[in-house]
Formats: sequence, structure tokens, C-alpha cells
Amino acid sequence: MKKKTFLLTMILLLILSSCSDSPANSQPDTPPDPDIESPEDEESGPLTKVPFSKGFNLSGWLNLEEQWFNADAFNEKDFDELKSLGCDVVRVPVNFPLNMGAAPEYKFTSNFLKALDNAIDMAERHDMFIIIDQHSYGSEFPSDKGEAIITEGFRQLAQRYVKRSDKIVFELCNEPNGSFLQNEWPQMQRRLISAIREIDKKHIIIATAFQCNADQLIALPDYDDERLIYTFHFYDPFIFTHQGASWSESPEKYIKNVPFPYDASRMPAMPPQFKGTDRESSYIRYSTEGTENAVQEILQRTQDWATKNGNLLFCGEFGALENAPAQDRINWYKTVCDKLSQLGIAWTAWQYRGDFDIFNGSPIFELNINKDILRAMGLTIPAALEKDCPDIILYGDYRASWLTPENEQKVYFDYKDHPYGDAGSCIRWDIPNANSLITLTAWPVINLKSYVEAGAKLEFAVRTQDPIQKLTVRFQQYKDGAPWQWRNIQTITTSASVSDAVKFSNDGKWQIISIPLKDFYIYGTMGDWKEKPSGNDEGFAWDCINKIEFCADGNDAVAGKIIFFDEIAIRR
Repeated sequence: MKKKTFLLTMILLLILSSCSDSPANSQPDTPPDPDIESPEDEESGPLTKVPFSKGFNLSGWLNLEEQWFNADAFNEKDFDELKSLGCDVVRVPVNFPLNMGAAPEYKFTSNFLKALDNAIDMAERHDMFIIIDQHSYGSEFPSDKGEAIITEGFRQLAQRYVKRSDKIVFELCNEPNGSFLQNEWPQMQRRLISAIREIDKKHIIIATAFQCNADQLIALPDYDDERLIYTFHFYDPFIFTHQGASWSESPEKYIKNVPFPYDASRMPAMPPQFKGTDRESSYIRYSTEGTENAVQEILQRTQDWATKNGNLLFCGEFGALENAPAQDRINWYKTVCDKLSQLGIAWTAWQYRGDFDIFNGSPIFELNINKDILRAMGLTIPAALEKDCPDIILYGDYRASWLTPENEQKVYFDYKDHPYGDAGSCIRWDIPNANSLITLTAWPVINLKSYVEAGAKLEFAVRTQDPIQKLTVRFQQYKDGAPWQWRNIQTITTSASVSDAVKFSNDGKWQIISIPLKDFYIYGTMGDWKEKPSGNDEGFAWDCINKIEFCADGNDAVAGKIIFFDEIAIRR
């Protein structure tokens, strides 16, 4: 009977559709809202395992107020680097209320959504999962409107991304905290899951316990969702991972040189600021809690809970501040990552760039990546990083995210028309006057001393069809306490009488300039002017490079001209 009814219905629909083909009866399609995608009923099957394994938190990106966040803080180059390490997931902290309009709509700003779209696009292009981590309230949760804000935020995101790939994951709250959420969070979390599932039954949701504490997971109810992962954060023992935390008001900022594993002969004295606080007992217990077995036991206990309850588990944050002694920090990461790997627990470390990062100094992948930490974490070290003085890419298809552009008037860093190699982007500079320059600032400063000694070169592509006779390229140092901050310069020119290393032409074609670093020479200082060193002046210091600049350098003849740069790198 059901088959007959279905056939009759289909015949009727075909007849009706054939009668409505005339322009008089046809209705134009309503164009979709470009900001909001329509929901669909697609529902994926039960999740049997966590589909990603390891990655990093990309903090300081979208968890800031719109007027402060830098949409380009992470770009394709960063995702290329993360992928080369063996990462298959990134966790992106996102602050909802700082990037929303007023009640009752609480609509995300278009700039924020554009930046989040771009983050998702990059993750998908690199075949990586991206966890949108609702990272909004660090302490006391606003009981009068907090749930409405977060719920509306997830509704907007679920609706926007319901048709996107399954690489998108929604994390309901970073670390639910405060007196209100201590009791309300478990049921509020249930309501948030329901709000997302009314729109999106496909994408994975990550749930957590109060304070994202592993021991609090046992208090959570059964949420009856087949595409749910549970997360926890791990910073034990706290006096080790947070020693010297100068940004914190906690007593940990008063202690340093805490070893891991515990070593009585190296243990610093207890700071007087610990006295009478819970840190006093933590310090006393460190002899038993600061051991590999103690750390591994906590992780084992958490996995036992997940196994017993048939839940999937993910460690969303773990890390130790760079203040920890170098080898002890390596020991801790190896202990934690080895155990997570043994238990099959996926993770995203806190963080790729920042106080807990994996760099020695400036976050320059090629120059300062901490290979010892990478090995301890079980990550891949790309072959290019194993050689001495690997290439440092300052600008390829994208500007290196650790370089900050300054003086950007009429400098376009993402110009798409005819880049070098006809792919990606290039830099276009419409030179407004003789004092104009392109400045790329590195902070902290970078050390190129070994590159100079190894015979490395500053290499870049340049093209112009305007009659530009010469421009200056220079490195600017910044050495704390130095009486003079020197500049090392070279001139690139169309003059026929110079070496090919600094020569270009005005034929509108890309040409490669390749200048040995040793051929740059001191000329001038930043601030108070001094042309060259004299007496006991130290001279230019390659171990503290602060700026890389292309300058008109007082040349009035280049005003109003246009020139392009691409593929800027330091190569051995």
C-alpha cells in the first residue's frame, strides 16, 4: 500500500511540474543570505573514536575584542608548519561576547565571522580539524545573560557551518568557572548541546566538566549524544608548570627552578609567599606529586573513567611555561605525551605561540623551533629543520606571521595580480614620497649571527616598469641598553655598473636579488643620528635584528612610482 501511494504521489508531482514551466508561473530562486547557511537534516553515525590525534591551541587570535584581534595572526604558512609537524587538529579559542552586537540578537560582527571563516578555510585546505573553543568567561559567569549569549552564539555558528565539512568541531566552554556554574553547568551544557542539535546533527561537540577538571568528569550526567567527546585540561603539578608566571597574581610567580621529576638536591626553598596558602601544601606534596608516576596516574585515572562509561576523551590543553628549566620542561612534556599516546588520548597543547610555546625566542619556525620539545612530544621534525641554517621565509605567498608590518600607507601585503610564479600574492608598494618605506618588525628580536657566518643571503623577487633608479634595503638592530641602534644597508639599483647581486631592471618582469648578508654595511642609526661607528662603538649586531626595511631613503625621484616584491627569504 505504501509503495502505491508513493508512486501516485510522484506521478502527480511530475504532472504539476510540467504545467508550471511557463515564465508566468515560475518563481525566481531566493538568493541565500551569504552570512547564514541554511540548516540541513544530515545526521552522521555514532562516533566510535576521536578522529584527530594531536595539535596546538592558536591563542591570541580570535579570543580578543574585535578592535584588538588580528585576523592575520595565523595564516597559511602557520598551517603549513603545523601540518609538517604531524598535527591534524587546531583548537581556536573564540570569545563570543567581545565580538557580538547587543541583545537580544547577540549577532556576531561581520569582521569576526570573516576571520573565523578564513580560519576554517585554512584548516580544511590542510585537511585538519578545527575546534571552535567557546573561550568567553574566565572567572565569574554572568548569570543573567551568559547562557543566552552563548546559546545564541552557537546557534549562529551551527547554522552558518552546518553544510561545511565534518572537520569543524564545537567546544561548549573552555573552563566553566565561578560560583554560579559550579552547580548550573552540567544542565546548562545539556541545553547547549540541544540548541546545536536542533540545527546541526553532524558536527562533533566537545563537552567538559566544571573548571575542565579531569576529576570533575565523574559528576557529569549522560548527555545521550552519539557524536560527543569529553575534554579535560592538564597542568599538574601546578607549581612546576606555572613557576615564574609573572602575569599571574598567584604565588607561583615567586618560585623558579623547580625540577621535574622531583629532585631534593635541586628543589628551591619554599617562597615565603606560599606560607598559609594552599601552595604551601602543594610545595610539601611535590616530593610525591612531582614524579612521572604521579603524573601518569592522573591521566590513567581519567582514561579509566572514559572507558568505564563508554566515552571518548580529549586533552584540550596542557603545557609548562618557558620559565621552567629547559631539560626539566622537556622531561615533563615527554612524560605527559608518552602517557597520552599510550592511552590513545588525542590532544592540543597550550600553545603554538605564547608563554607556553615551542620556540626558543621569536616564534620563527625555521630558526627557533625547539626540536627537543618536538621530540619529547612525539611530533615530526621536518627534514629541512635538521640542517644548519635552514631557509627563513619572511614573505612567500603570505607574510610570516611573526613579522609585524609598519608604515603600511600605500603598502599592500596581499596583492593578487601577477605575483612571482603566478600563484599566491605579492607586496605592492605605491611609493608616496622620499621618506616612504616598507617595514617588517620582529619582536622578540631575531639572531642571524650564524647565518652571516654561514654565508647566507637576503633573497627576494622584484619587478617594476617605472623608472626607479635605486632603493635601499636595510636591517635594523635593537640591543637593549646599546647607546646606538645601528642600521646595516645595501642599495639595489638599475645601474649597469654594479654586480648582479643588487641589480634589477625596469622591464616589468620578476627578477631575483640575492645579497650576501656579509655585504651589508653600517650606515646610520635609529633615533639620534650617527653615520658610522667610531672609537669604542660596538657596531652592528646581527644577533638582535628588529626590523627589515625597503626604503626610498630620501630619494625624491621614486615618489609616485610603483614596485612589487615577493619571495623574501634568508637563504644559506
